[in-house]
Amino acid sequence: MVQKKVALPAVGVGAVLAGGLLGRQLVASWRKNPDPLDGRPVRFPEGEQRFIELPDGARISTVTVGSGPVIVCVHGVTASRRDWAPMTPHLIEAGYTVIAVEQRGHGDSTVGTAGFGSAQLGDDLAVVLEALDVRSATLMGQSMGGMAVMAFAVDHDATLRARVDRLVLIATAGAMTSGLQTVGLTLSGIDIPDALDPADKRLRVGAGLLAFGAKPSLHMVDEAIAMFRRCPEPVRIAASPALKDHDVLERLRAVDLPALVVGGTRDRLIAPKQVEALADALPDSRSEMFEGAGHMLIWERHQEVAELVADFVRTTAT
Repeated sequence: MVQKKVALPAVGVGAVLAGGLLGRQLVASWRKNPDPLDGRPVRFPEGEQRFIELPDGARISTVTVGSGPVIVCVHGVTASRRDWAPMTPHLIEAGYTVIAVEQRGHGDSTVGTAGFGSAQLGDDLAVVLEALDVRSATLMGQSMGGMAVMAFAVDHDATLRARVDRLVLIATAGAMTSGLQTVGLTLSGIDIPDALDPADKRLRVGAGLLAFGAKPSLHMVDEAIAMFRRCPEPVRIAASPALKDHDVLERLRAVDLPALVVGGTRDRLIAPKQVEALADALPDSRSEMFEGAGHMLIWERHQEVAELVADFVRTTAT
């Protein structure tokens, strides 16, 4: 019998390596940890959905909620607008419009023919911002979303200046050039047996260790696994390895918009030193490291990150 496969990014690679007594102990401890999501499913609020057609046939989904100054949010690999669900209510309450952009092949967006990689995703973002006619926006990206934001900033200066006032870059890097990350991104296309149930200990341990920080809740880990698995298999296989060529660190020195760079000290996918290097490369930046937080600090510490972003927007408003 031919076994179906599901390809997960680095989370899946970690899952293959995890297990045994340590895995059981970790999962048991995560059951007891406080849950930042309060047991709620991760769902982005209902809002106005628009689709933007790209030249290669891709259709990019955007959903707009709230009112006030605009914050455009760009999610990470294998995710969707759900990535921003925990933070969004705080931003709306603080008086902001949130526009969640779903990158090609993710969420309700289609793939098109142009492929992936941060340069292509940056080109996509330029078309989306023009189509939405946003002005004085805060452009915020997490992980791959941050790389798309950076690529857009260095490749589309005119659109950047006309439509964006500031950048927020979370758990992301200006270059993915370390040997370990290159290997990890290559391995992210490895197939993981579909027989692995979402509650499989190996899958949970891999997701928990790679996506989260010191004290994840089991509910949060399971919600992350569910989101990863919603991403179509061909997208999962193609999108992560395409980030190997992301390297705009030196070019960012010409981007002098105010920038907030945020990371977690327990991020196992983007090293804290990469977050520091990103902040150093941007001429007008401030940085914040969340102690004990991991790659998904936008879930783990969603209220604190939202407050930090709202304060940054207020203090840099012209």
